[in-house]
Amino acid sequence: MKNLLTFGCSFTDNDEEKMVDGKYTEPHKTWPVELARLTNTNPICKGRGAAGNFYISNKIYETIDTSKFHWNNSVVIVMWSGIDRVDRAVSKEEFHLISERRDAVDDWLHSGGYNPIKKHWNNYYKTYHTEEDSYLKTLNYIIGVQEFLSNRKIPYLFLTYKDIFTDYYGKHKRAKNLENQVNWDKFHFPDLWCGGEFGGEYEWVRDNNLTYYEDKVHPSPESHRKFAEYLNKLDECRYLFK
Repeated sequence: MKNLLTFGCSFTDNDEEKMVDGKYTEPHKTWPVELARLTNTNPICKGRGAAGNFYISNKIYETIDTSKFHWNNSVVIVMWSGIDRVDRAVSKEEFHLISERRDAVDDWLHSGGYNPIKKHWNNYYKTYHTEEDSYLKTLNYIIGVQEFLSNRKIPYLFLTYKDIFTDYYGKHKRAKNLENQVNWDKFHFPDLWCGGEFGGEYEWVRDNNLTYYEDKVHPSPESHRKFAEYLNKLDECRYLFK
């Protein structure tokens, strides 16, 4: 049985419970487990709620660091997250605000999602953040993972949790060469009734009149199940499991 390794944010996370106003309410089930069932593969879900693309790319390198996962026994699907999300690797020894976090044993900070240290992220965005900087970094993460998996001959497919490219693509001169280095043939963007070139799971759920959680952002378990069925029918996805 092959391994299906999936990486992303809360749209991919099967371990974290769903949060409403910072409170955990119910299990948050997403598409990877159902896709693994449909493809008869072993699901290894590495998604994390609120994660940005630095965390996602680092998690891929961290996970595929031994001979345990290789071209003959694994396929990878990455659902890239928000371009403006910021991740920081920290430790209790080095970061004095870690006690304010809901998960004191964790070693990452994420600017997305429910955030008990929101005021500190607000200062970061006000002082340092630019859209171009975020976009350049995300393109670098994508190219790095693309080359990492290609060099190991591990079959992979890239998705997005929502449309993360329309507001950025082709708008920054310094990004042009990076955009050309991305293998866009390895991405799947659902066709949208409203047009648009870069749709993700969020838009796919909307366009198919499916449901979200109460937050109107995260797809419901039923929508995730339908999305897995949709992926399973794609030629790009079937090719991974041959």
